Amino acid sequence: MNLRGLAAGAAILLVSLILASGIVLSGQTRSAAAKPRLIVDESVGTDLQVLAQDTWDQFLTAFAGRAGCLSDVRLRASYDLDSRGDYDPATATVTVRVPGTRAMLQSALLHEWAHHIEFQCPAHQELRPAFLSAQRLAPDTPWRPADASADLPASEWAAIPSEQYAEAVIELVLGSRPIPTLAHVTPEAVQVIQQWATGE
Repeated sequence: MNLRGLAAGAAILLVSLILASGIVLSGQTRSAAAKPRLIVDESVGTDLQVLAQDTWDQFLTAFAGRAGCLSDVRLRASYDLDSRGDYDPATATVTVRVPGTRAMLQSALLHEWAHHIEFQCPAHQELRPAFLSAQRLAPDTPWRPADASADLPASEWAAIPSEQYAEAVIELVLGSRPIPTLAHVTPEAVQVIQQWATGE
């Protein structure tokens, strides 16, 4: 092989390496830039779509350190829902009751998205002992009783750590809970979630 052939071969190899690394880098950029999506169905009106997307963006900002373990979440609206919101882990679908005030809808969305994280992120298990401690609950308190139903009285619902956590997420994202519930949340519990949410 002469020098001209060697130089041409080296140039081809160099271009190939640059292109290959560009593909890898652009692939990394795409996956790093990809974020979980909020997918709305036809039941969701325009006003709720705008509010939900804005609130979803706030939620993802607060949980930036955990976005990698979240999948897309679906949103439905219902006039017949018995509660302000519901989360179906099998389909990753949140349903909110409409109509509602901005405060009610935001609170419902954030509360149910908090449950989405519970079911989507295996690392959520690591948060629970610190959260229970911050809530001044015994370490062996069940996170969510196996026999808990949607028809629980408000006082029993409010005593479930999973529900207290979801209410604390509202406070973390919005700075307060605009819709008071019976679920007691300590400032320390909100701080525990904040540290975990940022990946600390």
